[in-house]
Amino acid sequence: MSIKLVQLPEQYRLGHKYIDGQHEILFQLFKELSEYCKDTEYDIELEIILLSLKTYVDTHFRYEENLMESLGYINIETHKLEHSKLEKQVVEKFDKFSTLSNKDEMMVFALDLKGFLMHWLLEHIAETDRTFCETLN
Repeated sequence: MSIKLVQLPEQYRLGHKYIDGQHEILFQLFKELSEYCKDTEYDIELEIILLSLKTYVDTHFRYEENLMESLGYINIETHKLEHSKLEKQVVEKFDKFSTLSNKDEMMVFALDLKGFLMHWLLEHIAETDRTFCETLN
């Protein structure tokens, strides 16, 4: 896995130091997954990426939700529903990973996971989180 961290692209910066920093982690995971899709020599890398994503989801979502609650954010329930849906999808992917038995299945899984992360970046961060951070800022 690469050790050089990805800088959050400007169009995804939301103006909140901690949220932006946490989103950089997601971009780093996307970068690592993209690299895995180019070179699948080490299956352990895919497992590490998936474990990191699972941990990230819990940590990041709790941070955002606690911040929303402390500020009395009006759209908290809608935002939390999105988080819940994303968390469920990550758990489903984690469960599916344990059933994979060969490199071909792992590549299909990795490409699916990459698409999931890209959708997350394009939809959740760029739209839902942006709306929250505009209110926050």
